[in-house]
Amino acid sequence: MAKPLSFSELVDATAQQQRAAGQARQNPVVGAEKPKDAILDALSAVADAIAPDGYAFLRSGPRFTRKCNDFNFVISIHSDHNNAAGQRAAISAYALVYSKVLAAWRKKHPSNWARLNTTPLFTRQLGYLCKPAGWMEWDFANKAVRSAIVDDFIATIRTGAFPLFSIFEGPIADFAITDDNNQAPPEALLSHLLATGHVELAEKTLSRRLDRKEELRAQFEKLFHQFSEQGLPPCRASDAHNLAAFAVATGYPWPTAGSTTR
Repeated sequence: MAKPLSFSELVDATAQQQRAAGQARQNPVVGAEKPKDAILDALSAVADAIAPDGYAFLRSGPRFTRKCNDFNFVISIHSDHNNAAGQRAAISAYALVYSKVLAAWRKKHPSNWARLNTTPLFTRQLGYLCKPAGWMEWDFANKAVRSAIVDDFIATIRTGAFPLFSIFEGPIADFAITDDNNQAPPEALLSHLLATGHVELAEKTLSRRLDRKEELRAQFEKLFHQFSEQGLPPCRASDAHNLAAFAVATGYPWPTAGSTTR
């Protein structure tokens, strides 16, 4: 079954996989199943299992998607670079949350510091939504154990991605605190709160973020004053730098008139 890997374990495993992939390509097995075919076979079984939960399987990508009101929940699949026919057919997976309201707000905003291109509201490698947390991959190359690997992947989706998605379906105050565990990009979360009119909650979320680390608030206030006086910086840097630039770009302190609750 998939095992969460620390960064050092991931580095070691990747080095071993690179060597094995190189050897496999130099000595290909005639008639061996291609990694793409093995992966799509496995993902088709996953699709059947989570279809009753409302997820559609898009083979181009590939990815699983479900729409819920403003949100689009996505489980995005990435094939490993070291896959080799008959040897390795591994994938990693990411849970992503997109918001139509946020996308529309970004398009209308004049500053790149608020637009952030097409950055999702939330993105996380699936293994880091599990306990213990760590990078996780699933290898479908071996047909003899493929069904067991598929079952493990489905179980990880249900215990990792689904509970996360359910937070975004609940009260907005619940998913505002996903930032407390460094799970959501702070500017994306703040953007969504502003886009939906929850200005007071955005203020509280920013304040909670600034109070989390020693000296972060002091750095933020210094940079906020600097950017207000001298203009916005051209590129991203530290947390305090990015939050200060975002705050200036969006007119912080934000007016609270017209804020709403859900």
